[in-house]
Amino acid sequence: MFLWNVEKCLKIFDEVYVSSDSDYIIDLAERNGAIGIKRGEELCGDVPDIPVYQHALNYMSPCDGIVAVHANNPNIKRNLIALTKKCLEMGVDEVMTCRAIKGDPNYHRQSHEIYGSIRGISKRRLEDYGDPYKPKPDMLFVDNSIEIETLEDYNKALNE
Repeated sequence: MFLWNVEKCLKIFDEVYVSSDSDYIIDLAERNGAIGIKRGEELCGDVPDIPVYQHALNYMSPCDGIVAVHANNPNIKRNLIALTKKCLEMGVDEVMTCRAIKGDPNYHRQSHEIYGSIRGISKRRLEDYGDPYKPKPDMLFVDNSIEIETLEDYNKALNE
């Protein structure tokens, strides 16, 4: 499933990285043109994205920022990934996609207010982020992609 987004990113970026604790995922990513970054156990599970991005930055070619695309949102639109990249190139420090989900019965009754399947963040902001549980992006784009957590989600995404 994550390879769908790798394919999109390979059409937009010169280098695409996949961060994972799984040797299998890294091998698959590398066989499909991405560069694998092995993540330690401390960066898995219920960990906010920022420490994962900070770790990845240490293994990436010199850059001014990153655009992260979540693996479990395979129907994210390529144009939103490209738009996020463009915003960073124009000097925006942080961009996220979002979707209001509070009270949405189709989203597993989660209580948080925003949802982000793409996150662009400048190196400058990433190096001194603050509380990773309280993102304060400069820009938000509406994203209606489906986060795959269940077979039902997967089937819904296939039909869109």
